[in-house]
Amino acid sequence: MYKISGVRSQLIEDTAEKISKHLERVIPYTGGRYNKEDIIDCLKDGSMDLWIAYNSDSIQIDGIVVTQYTIYPRKKVFTILLCSGVNMNEWYDDMLALIENVAKVNKSDVIEIGGRKGWIKRMKSNGYRQTMWFTEKEV
Repeated sequence: MYKISGVRSQLIEDTAEKISKHLERVIPYTGGRYNKEDIIDCLKDGSMDLWIAYNSDSIQIDGIVVTQYTIYPRKKVFTILLCSGVNMNEWYDDMLALIENVAKVNKSDVIEIGGRKGWIKRMKSNGYRQTMWFTEKEV
């Protein structure tokens, strides 16, 4: 059974070791934008938020989502930056429902997600649509 919840910034120090393996799995997909310490520091200072899927049967954190607010000139956006975990089919829907509720309560205009191409299909089934595509080149 899973409990989905946010982790307050004051508790990140105690949680960091427990989420480390999930961060290590997803950091390579950030294109060098972050390392694990960057994420932990931002979670501690409250500029990013951590959401966990806690497996009460195994007493483990099976999944994490890291979010932040992105303020554009015309929109307040709830940005899902990172998602990693195991047994995702078991907790994904509940996690997404919580995140969507948080975005709504905090008066976000839209939720945006950047990620690997495979996420497009999964998110489409939840009512999301691809609105743009990023390409990059190192200089």
